[in-house]
Amino acid sequence: MLEPRDDYSQEQYEEIADLVGKWSSFDLDKTDAYIYFDDLEKELVPSVLTPADRKRFIDYLKKEIEVVNE
Repeated sequence: MLEPRDDYSQEQYEEIADLVGKWSSFDLDKTDAYIYFDDLEKELVPSVLTPADRKRFIDYLKKEIEVVNE
């Protein structure tokens, strides 16, 4: 998992950790389900991220998410 590299308040760090917890699964097979979203940045990227972490996270998501339908 990506770790934030910039300084965040405890509240911001908890918000980031909460989001990561919602999207983490150690047992999910790609055949189990798909998650659909319309806008990667609006729906998956926490608004509290600094610009540098935001860019790294978006790059990571684009690399790791399998696009099913465009």
